[in-house]
Amino acid sequence: MARFDDLPADQKAVLQLVLRQGRTYAEIAGLLKISEAAVQNRALTALDAIGPSGTGLDDERQDEVGDYLLGQQSASERAATRDFLEANGSARDWARQVASELRGAGVAGEELPEIPADPAEVDEAFDALHARREARVQQQRSSRLGGVLILAAVVIVLAGGVLLLTGVIGGSDDNGSKDAADVSTTTDASSTANANTQATVEKQFNLTPPNGGSKPLGVANLVSQSGKRALAVVGQDLPASGHYVLWLRDGGKVKFLGFFPIVTGKGSDKGRLQGLVEAPSDLASYSEMLITREASSTPKAPTTIVLKGSLTG
Repeated sequence: MARFDDLPADQKAVLQLVLRQGRTYAEIAGLLKISEAAVQNRALTALDAIGPSGTGLDDERQDEVGDYLLGQQSASERAATRDFLEANGSARDWARQVASELRGAGVAGEELPEIPADPAEVDEAFDALHARREARVQQQRSSRLGGVLILAAVVIVLAGGVLLLTGVIGGSDDNGSKDAADVSTTTDASSTANANTQATVEKQFNLTPPNGGSKPLGVANLVSQSGKRALAVVGQDLPASGHYVLWLRDGGKVKFLGFFPIVTGKGSDKGRLQGLVEAPSDLASYSEMLITREASSTPKAPTTIVLKGSLTG
């Protein structure tokens, strides 16, 4: 395989006229006062010299690809050669190496036509494109509602919320109040979760039955991180049926925040409810948080309140 600079002067001149000036074989023949076949022979002999040997291509096919690279074919001939290149890996390899040598010598650049890709390469490219798109989709999904905040809040609920509920149940007297030891334990659990997740628990709201009693019970954490806020809610000892809904209320004004997953579970998880919603910007304008058990999947207003808590205390 020769270098372009090693070619005879007449062959280099023909290639330069074709590639740099866009001349046809016929135009060069007229310029040099030689036959068109002689011009074509010099051009294709030059490509044969700078191309790889042992490709298995016969001379006729190689000349066809050479004419394609040099832009010396009609539209129908170009289409036929493209089809051949798409189907023949040896022809593609030869064409690519010739094109690389011509570009490396500074003789050609954008003037060269496209060499079709190997079908496997096309599949690989599309697979890579699909993977990038999927990665972007996953990134967008994870960023919704403050993806990191959601994970941090869930950790706080699971790591600290259960301890808080345990403290409420174990440390409640007949009036439902908690002693100082229970409050301290709850704060430590939340602080530990906060240190591990770099999220801030702004406030905690205890949720109790509207008519008193020790069951069911719940708690809500108002969590913030990177300027985003969420309400992480957990409850326990709830009947495993019905539609549980989270609301905010202030007098006659109510706001629907969302449904909880169906309450299921066995053993200690039986009747456990948990969920996470984005904290509304007008949270401070409401005085109560409610969890209701609804017969309808499309409730218009709170009906059967199972848990409630003050947002202003």
